[in-house]
Amino acid sequence: MNELQREFSAFINNMDVRLGAFVLADLPETFEKEDGETVKFPKDFGPQSLPMLELFVLSKFPNTEEILKPEHRRFFEGLIRYLGETYLRAIGGVWDHDESTGNGMPFIRPDNADGPAAGEPIPLVGIVLAAVDQRSAEVFTAVLEKARELLGGDGQPRRKCTGLSLGVLNAENSSEEEVEFLSRFIGTVEPGIAAWTQEQADPSSWGFDRESLARLGKQVAVRYDDPDDMIAEDETPFTAGAMRFIGETVRRIAFGQWRYGAGLEADDPRSKQPFIRFVIGEQNLDLVPWRLIQAALENDDAIASALDAVIEMREQEAAEATESSD
Repeated sequence: MNELQREFSAFINNMDVRLGAFVLADLPETFEKEDGETVKFPKDFGPQSLPMLELFVLSKFPNTEEILKPEHRRFFEGLIRYLGETYLRAIGGVWDHDESTGNGMPFIRPDNADGPAAGEPIPLVGIVLAAVDQRSAEVFTAVLEKARELLGGDGQPRRKCTGLSLGVLNAENSSEEEVEFLSRFIGTVEPGIAAWTQEQADPSSWGFDRESLARLGKQVAVRYDDPDDMIAEDETPFTAGAMRFIGETVRRIAFGQWRYGAGLEADDPRSKQPFIRFVIGEQNLDLVPWRLIQAALENDDAIASALDAVIEMREQEAAEATESSD
């Protein structure tokens, strides 16, 4: 795998946490239209959200030079993610990138009348820059309408939603306390992990994989005698980083979602804790990183074994789905 392939893989693997952070932290709950009316800001990846999204972008950036500034890179990337996922849900297609150009920027390869992902690429970066430059608040929707025409027939996608399976939270499907916590917390996950790994021996050897989880379990078992040692003030940086690392690793490998235990009974392990939720079939399976660190004191393989259990359930789910389709 070359560097551009690694960057694209990271872009896709980070979609849930990065897009979730964008929706929670960067998009407003309400928006004041040009006529002064305040309306609810749609964040549902539906076509109806595109005009409001474009108006919001124009209100933030007066020209293309402004949106391209380094300090706005995170917002720009989140915008590309949201725009791409919205198009995928409306017209079908896949995320892709072009290594031949040398930049590897992600784009959407849409479905069309000729078949799945057979359409001309939709260059998301170029679309955003065109919108900011033209300032008509009609570019995002115009691109979608043109792609719908190329689908042929009634302009409806031939496949069920091809957007990534995301569990983005909002005020409708979660409590205000959980949304507020995650809007702050999600943006600290990757920077926190990066800082934490730099403090470990051989920082480059830590990856989002089972081997690293197993190594962390052994390290925790050696480092601490009991749970109280973990909450000592001088241990906070280690435990906070380790919790983020555990949660993000199992989330990426087994396709989970960050959640927060708001409004739960005090004896619930998830209470006031960030945790990872896996939707398997019609059931929810929750893993709490703080509990997994504590479990490693008794069994240094507990963290990696928890991942194994989720993967086994995922494989069983897939096998059952295959049998059902046969």
